[in-house]
Amino acid sequence: MALQNLTEEKVLKYLAIFFTGLVITTVAIVLSLNSPGNFRDQLFERAIAPLLIIPPNEPDVLRVVYTGVSTPLTGHIAQQSVVISINNSNYVFDAGSRSTANFITQGTLEAAFIEAVFLTHTHSDHIGSLGELVLASWGRGRTSSMPVYGATSLVEDVVDGFNLAYQPDREHRITHHGEDFFNPEYGLLIAHVFNVDEGENSVFKDDNIEVFAFDVPHGPVDGSVGYRIVAGDRSVIISGDTDLIDDYSFANGVDVLIHEGIFEEESTDISRASKKLGNERMSEVFEDIKDYHANLIDYEGNPGLLSRLEGIDIGMLALIHIIPDKDNMLIKKKLREFKSKASFKTVVVNDNMEMQLPLNSDKIIIK
Repeated sequence: MALQNLTEEKVLKYLAIFFTGLVITTVAIVLSLNSPGNFRDQLFERAIAPLLIIPPNEPDVLRVVYTGVSTPLTGHIAQQSVVISINNSNYVFDAGSRSTANFITQGTLEAAFIEAVFLTHTHSDHIGSLGELVLASWGRGRTSSMPVYGATSLVEDVVDGFNLAYQPDREHRITHHGEDFFNPEYGLLIAHVFNVDEGENSVFKDDNIEVFAFDVPHGPVDGSVGYRIVAGDRSVIISGDTDLIDDYSFANGVDVLIHEGIFEEESTDISRASKKLGNERMSEVFEDIKDYHANLIDYEGNPGLLSRLEGIDIGMLALIHIIPDKDNMLIKKKLREFKSKASFKTVVVNDNMEMQLPLNSDKIIIK
């Protein structure tokens, strides 16, 4: 209808129809929400279902879910944690701060079905959410204590510390709900210490996966390890925090290599700027961290990860735990350059990103 044909009378008529319909709809919703009828119940059920009901996962698909990707130097996203999930069983590799919140709200992982936790090392940004993780799993109905695997007796110290720190919380919940509802044993972490000899060592195996551990150079942090996770014909390697490894041939044939990284030149720039601005402490931090993280690109005649991986047959490189912050505009540019030069597909991972690796296939599906 042309605008010139809209008389004042017609405009008022259309407005009256519109507002009458709006009022009727509003009244109907209000009455429904305040009545015991099915409509009100359905609205509430739909609202809470994503947090309460985790749908069964597709069988025989190895899932890699990044519930934390950051470092202690970045405050706005969760610190490192990677969940390997298959056939509705979940295996957590590191548990950095805020990662449990991502695990719970991610919507496709059931915390009650966490089979084990594996620590690459005991830096705070890899263990900070461990206490919250076991309580969340306990609250969702886990039926055993939560095993925590690591390469040194420090894992026992970490586990004992979290158990002690959360003891009052457990006691409150047991008193409130009763031991039949909250079995006291199921809210505890249990340390499992393994030794790593030369090469890869099998440290865990069940019906779904086998986990191998190997030493990585992250001194002075003793017992730092990386992990290879194997499910059928698919495999994932998690480097943990590490300096560059001399020989990456062990990664040949892996589907996904999850590796940390640092840009040494930019870290040097931050150190120099911090010192000039009078922050000697942060200047020293950014200088020292270059000693035990993996430089991503060649710098001052030293090869970076990109060069070290040349000729290595990997399906995909997933970059995690990036220093400086990966969301910095300069670092984004450097990462784009890295990906353009790489002979393999490279992904910079984000919180709650998921990779799916169907068994008996070479597909890697990113969600």
